[in-house]
Amino acid sequence: MITGTRTGIGRALAEHFLDRGHQVVGCSRRPSAIEHPGYRHHEVDLTDGKGIKAMCRAVRAEHGYLDAVVNNAGVANMNHFMMTPEEVARKIFDVNFFAVLNCCRESAKLLQKSSGSPAILNVSSVAVPWALAGQLVYSASKSAVEQLTRVMSKEVADLGIRVNGIGLPPVHTVLTRTVPREKIDDLIGRQTLKRMCTMSDITGPVEFLISPESSFVTGETLFLGGVH
Repeated sequence: MITGTRTGIGRALAEHFLDRGHQVVGCSRRPSAIEHPGYRHHEVDLTDGKGIKAMCRAVRAEHGYLDAVVNNAGVANMNHFMMTPEEVARKIFDVNFFAVLNCCRESAKLLQKSSGSPAILNVSSVAVPWALAGQLVYSASKSAVEQLTRVMSKEVADLGIRVNGIGLPPVHTVLTRTVPREKIDDLIGRQTLKRMCTMSDITGPVEFLISPESSFVTGETLFLGGVH
């Protein structure tokens, strides 16, 4: 199950795993942009806990279990904190943190039924280690996700579920397309690998972190591009 599959990273991941013969469940607030016999799409507002429960009930009815969950859906607002209204800040946390928490809670019941090495993967951002000005609320929400990853990995270990994160540098998505080019170039200049991250750079690490090959890895957030 991958959240936020209509566009960008979520869609690329869904198509990647479909190409490899997996059954994929995706969701977004709008209709699917993917047509494939192995894909099931749910129109869900992830800030609605009831919607998440309904989606997981549908997955249980159709498949009975999940092998992996990728919490990819997210929102951002690049602005000085003094210019960020409280309702905007709460919306960012609703999507970036509470929706992840609720997806993990509901999907864990299905992950327990997997016969493999079930895994949760949460998406974070270089905005956390770099503490970027103008991204206080966004980076705080992703910091919360990284702490969720660490603590949750301990709380579900006895259930046989692993929880990891992946930290992404700038990628061509709807979240970055409005960022000025000079700002993107400045961020890329801070990386060890000085180029834009591509979708193909992401799919390999994601596949590893949710596969049995990483069965002894949990509670970690892997950052791409050499950002530390």
